Amino acid sequence: MGRKATYDEMVDVLICDGDLNAKEMVKVKNKVQGLLRKNHNHVILDLGKTRHVDLAGLGILVERLKAVRAAHGDLRVCNIQPQVYETLRLVGVSKLIESFPTRADAERSFKVA
Repeated sequence: MGRKATYDEMVDVLICDGDLNAKEMVKVKNKVQGLLRKNHNHVILDLGKTRHVDLAGLGILVERLKAVRAAHGDLRVCNIQPQVYETLRLVGVSKLIESFPTRADAERSFKVA
C-alpha cells in the first residue's frame, strides 16, 4: 500500500498495490481511518496496479466510502483497469463511487466540487 498526499489541496492519494481483496482493503481501511482521525476527508484510491476484485474487498471499499462521506468528505477512485471497472459496474459499485481515468482528473474533481 503506497501513499501520496497532496496537503495543499487536502487530497490524500492511496495507491492500492495489489488486488482489491480483503487483505489489501484492510490496509486501505486502516490508512483511511488514520486520515479521518487527522480530519483528512478527501481521498483518492489509485487502482492502477489492481487486476482482480473480490466481494470482500468491495464490501470494505463501500464501508470506507460511507465512513468518509459521514465525515463530510468523499472517496474517489482512479486508474481503473477495464476488467476491474467491469466488476464494479456489474455489482453496482460504480454507481456509488466516482471514478476518473487519471489521478490528476480525480484531484481536479475535488478542486471544483
